[in-house]
Amino acid sequence: MKFSVACNFDKALLEGLRPYPVYEVFGKLTVDHFGGGRPSFYLPAVNSNRLKAYVEACHRQSIAFNYLLNASTMGNVEFTRHGQRKFTEMIEWLDAMGVDSITVSSLFFLKIIKKRCPRIKVRISSHSFTDTPRKIRFWADSGADYIVISEVGIYREFTVLEAMRKAAGDAVELQLIVNNWCRQDCAIAGIHAAALNSASQKNSRGFPLDYCFIYCNYLRFTEPVNFVRANWIRPEDLHYYEDIGYENFKIVERNTPTRILVERVKAYYSRRHEGNLLDLLQNYAYPHEKFSERELEYFSTWRLIKYFLKPAAVNLFKFIKVIKFGKTASILYPLQGPNPVFIDNRKLDGFLDRFRASGCASRDCNECRYCHGWTEKAVTIDPQWKSALNEVFDELLGELHSGAFWEPYYKSALTFTRKISKELLQPRKRTA
Repeated sequence: MKFSVACNFDKALLEGLRPYPVYEVFGKLTVDHFGGGRPSFYLPAVNSNRLKAYVEACHRQSIAFNYLLNASTMGNVEFTRHGQRKFTEMIEWLDAMGVDSITVSSLFFLKIIKKRCPRIKVRISSHSFTDTPRKIRFWADSGADYIVISEVGIYREFTVLEAMRKAAGDAVELQLIVNNWCRQDCAIAGIHAAALNSASQKNSRGFPLDYCFIYCNYLRFTEPVNFVRANWIRPEDLHYYEDIGYENFKIVERNTPTRILVERVKAYYSRRHEGNLLDLLQNYAYPHEKFSERELEYFSTWRLIKYFLKPAAVNLFKFIKVIKFGKTASILYPLQGPNPVFIDNRKLDGFLDRFRASGCASRDCNECRYCHGWTEKAVTIDPQWKSALNEVFDELLGELHSGAFWEPYYKSALTFTRKISKELLQPRKRTA
């Protein structure tokens, strides 16, 4: 067993990871020319000096650093003289810094790094959606050193996973993300990855609205079975994957407070977790008391203004609904009080047995309903909170799908004026 852990660039994280078999951490600049797998507003503020200092701190503790250049779409800028100059500058800078490996989604990037910086190991991103033995052989034959298995549709298919491991042989090392909670066989995963790339690219002109994230959360709360049939691996079930040859496990996310990251590593190392499974999986709604003072700065008004104050791109009167969503779901703000969603990890003991016997790729979930039964057994959602969140979703998605989210300001002002005028002109009720 060995772990690759998300890097939040807190030096206290390295100290907290000392007792565990963590061989590397992974991260990137908040923004660079090509972007990566997470939007900038979601990440800690990291410039070139801070990155260099952290890589050095990792090496002093014998921990490797993996840099993420895992954008899957870059508008073909990589095939221009300007793009090539920027990419060459970046990989040579990372090489000189001593970065140990780079994660990519692009075959072209893999080939360039192997040719120009042969010291650096190259990992294929989960955003390449590698989920068959044939894809494993393609990346291995292309020179990859590591492959992160697709996190959206293969983790419960043990026959396929075993075949993939055999196909890899000694040529390439496979890695599983243990605490991802993307929906099973997500049909929009590729679109989501592309949208995230744009939200961390330098000089991006787009608005960083994570529509896929909003809609996937809507589906979770309208169909709670999506919590259970997601592609997570419980700490208690890790040994089943070790039995078929997997030993390299990845723990996410990069916006996670240090205390929670260390708790996640501890749970997977000890192969047991008591309480809410979402403590290990959820990439938001982190409890307020788990944050250090520095980490609370991620939720500052300044960051909201920096990334979302774009009056020419979006109607800011409508953006208030995004703020309301972020506050209700504890996405743009820390969680106050207990998590309104509770997945009892102990009640999921035995859940994986059915999948070890037979996969489900060829079955219709609505006919099988195996995961539905476990959802009723293990998942509880605060009904009052769920009702409030549903209202927020109805408002926000209504504005997005109707196009009102981008309407001219004069229309918003006119609608507001009419509403106020109507209220003022209404006859007042007489009181006794």
